[in-house]
Amino acid sequence: MKFSPSFSAFNARNACIVGLLSLLTLAGCARSSGPLPGDSISDDGGIRLSPPRLSTAPIEAREAHEGLGPIEARLFPPELVMEHQGELAITEEQRRAILGETEREQSEMLRLQWELSGEKEKLVKLLDGDRTDEAKVQEIAARLTDRETKVKTLHLGMLVRVKNVLTHEQLAKLKELRAAASSRVRADGGR
Repeated sequence: MKFSPSFSAFNARNACIVGLLSLLTLAGCARSSGPLPGDSISDDGGIRLSPPRLSTAPIEAREAHEGLGPIEARLFPPELVMEHQGELAITEEQRRAILGETEREQSEMLRLQWELSGEKEKLVKLLDGDRTDEAKVQEIAARLTDRETKVKTLHLGMLVRVKNVLTHEQLAKLKELRAAASSRVRADGGR
């Protein structure tokens, strides 16, 4: 059976699109080191930029239950510092600095969330048709991954700046609090 050149080009283009979408899905799901601190991964493998879930459980108990990767174990979310500000003897200057970093990140994160949503909407519309322009899909995919990288970089930078505000003693105390919470969770059977 001999195919016309236009039929072969059509199949090759569709194969490329399917391959690209598979790679995008795998890239979102198969990160060997896991998500960076603060990543919220949705069911479809994308980054969900909603505010952190508020829970009545202490943050170190949630962290111990979920487990920490090598990056997360060396950084401390502002919520953890806030929950133990008395024990850590957080000064007014430290409190202002941490609040400032958190507010700055939230403001920038909102802007990036709008950009991500807009690009995702464009990609969905582009994929709705019977024929899809691969070059346009790749262009939008590049912008999406660029925004996702900016989100991660922004959050990681904020966590580093929060850590740098704390003293050596405060960091050691936070590590102790995490270790104790992790021991309690393991003793409690992961609940």
